[in-house]
Amino acid sequence: MPLMSIIGCTEFEKEIVELLAEDKMIDHLLVVNGSKSLGLISSLKKMGLVPDVLSPERIPSGLKKSKGFNVLVTLQDVNVYQSPKHMKREIYEKIKFYGLVSNGILIIHSSCGSMFDNALLDFSNSRFLLELLSSENEDNIGDKTGEGFSDNKDIHTEIIEQYRSSYNKLKEQILS
Repeated sequence: MPLMSIIGCTEFEKEIVELLAEDKMIDHLLVVNGSKSLGLISSLKKMGLVPDVLSPERIPSGLKKSKGFNVLVTLQDVNVYQSPKHMKREIYEKIKFYGLVSNGILIIHSSCGSMFDNALLDFSNSRFLLELLSSENEDNIGDKTGEGFSDNKDIHTEIIEQYRSSYNKLKEQILS
């Protein structure tokens, strides 16, 4: 079975954990080790999930052909980018890198605005599927405190439904 990679902002860690905890089809969960992965790993363990933690260079190339549904997660802090152009370049590099070992990639970002409008076209000839999360009202997506949406239940419910829908859509495409 295939591999789905999730590239997301640290501000959406709670939402990503919630999605992964709900998915009982995941056979192998991997987290890319980095300065922003410790909180994710801790949160996953609290939900009863025990991910394998590895560096990007050690991702097994055969994951997309292995048995079972595999998910790989990598997080980054959007505040480290020097400019929107720098952020786009870095995310595109991650898409290219993880695209080599993934059947599909889910991008979860809030501060991208129209930055990734052309991503689906830019990667249309790739050998992997790409799903981008977007919102009609970007002002309601995330916050700058890194606390996610837990403080506002209505926004959290709306956003997690949007994320669940995108996650399941990509998963369905990958598995078909």
